[in-house]
Amino acid sequence: MKVAGIYLAAGQSRRMGVSKVSLKLSQEISLGSVALSELDRCNLSPLVVVVRADDTLAWLPPAVHKQERLRIETCLTAHLGLSFSLRCGLNAVLPTQPDAVIVALADQPFITTGLINRLIDTFENSPGLDFVASTHKGAGMPPALFSKALFPVLQSLDGDRGASSILRSPDYKGVVLEVDSAHYFMDADTHEEFGDIVRHWSQINGN
Repeated sequence: MKVAGIYLAAGQSRRMGVSKVSLKLSQEISLGSVALSELDRCNLSPLVVVVRADDTLAWLPPAVHKQERLRIETCLTAHLGLSFSLRCGLNAVLPTQPDAVIVALADQPFITTGLINRLIDTFENSPGLDFVASTHKGAGMPPALFSKALFPVLQSLDGDRGASSILRSPDYKGVVLEVDSAHYFMDADTHEEFGDIVRHWSQINGN
């Protein structure tokens, strides 16, 4: 079974006022590099990183540049909403004919290889599922796996409507995996949230 990856790193960062992926968790580590490094350890092929046209890519982890299966996809319509970035990523992986795709967000630095592999293992054991998502005492959310049956639905999303509408819909058959901590899903939409992320990062890494 072939599973591709789409890493959405082309957000507008309107509330932050700066590019989120380039923000520093420590002197050496940028926000956008962390979850990408975790995804890179999974057997995702290809792994497509969707970026804005003005992205310098300085935030990418050095090892990523050596990966043949990793592709950088510039999305010229990213400013129109999350669905456009998702569509760019999906169009990039479709020629490889994957059975499913993992969609992850670049501002969730506590996502782990273990969580991604749980999504994949669940789908491989139940290939009739439309999606496998994750949560902590709530609704399904990214990172999430979508089967190829949902590719046309993902492509039809519009504006800033992400794939969360699919995860909430009764029209599709899915599984939502419970995780043991809400920290997995911390994201940086505001300066305050980024401050919380830096503090938690420092705690778990002993900085």
